[in-house]
Amino acid sequence: MKTVILFGSPRKKGNTRRLVDAFSETMKKNGHDVRLLNLNDMNVRPCQGCLACAKEGKCRINDDMKDLRKYMMESELIVYATPTYWWGPSSQLKLVIDRSIVFFDENMDSRIKGKKVITLMTCADKSLDTFSPALDSFKRTFDALSMTYLGGVEAAGCEGMGEVSKKALEQTRKLAASLT
Repeated sequence: MKTVILFGSPRKKGNTRRLVDAFSETMKKNGHDVRLLNLNDMNVRPCQGCLACAKEGKCRINDDMKDLRKYMMESELIVYATPTYWWGPSSQLKLVIDRSIVFFDENMDSRIKGKKVITLMTCADKSLDTFSPALDSFKRTFDALSMTYLGGVEAAGCEGMGEVSKKALEQTRKLAASLT
């Protein structure tokens, strides 16, 4: 399965990366093609709301979203990986979500209908309720784009670097191994 991981953390070696690595390693071990895109190293500008993209599916802004769009279009599975800040995804990932308007045509039909999606999220708070607003937003986005949400892993209590629980890492590996 061709997979693209939208890695939304500014920390290259943080807790979200530990989940991403567990997921990616398991997928590769099972013969899947995995591409990791570090959004913090990419230039993605905010959506301008012009809807110029509706006609041809190409944004008028000349930035790295054109590459993200290409990889998302080519992939069967899209992984949204992010730390949870203020009950939502990182600003790096939020920019990509906002720019996903490019995937709607003039009739608001999705150009990425049927893509499979997974979420991998971390947060410092120990409460799993912290993920609820972000998960709701993700699920609404996926529904709007007619994508299929296969589930995710929410790792709470990740206050310091490397504090992802063994349980969360194992859940991540199990989720990756369940994909065919």
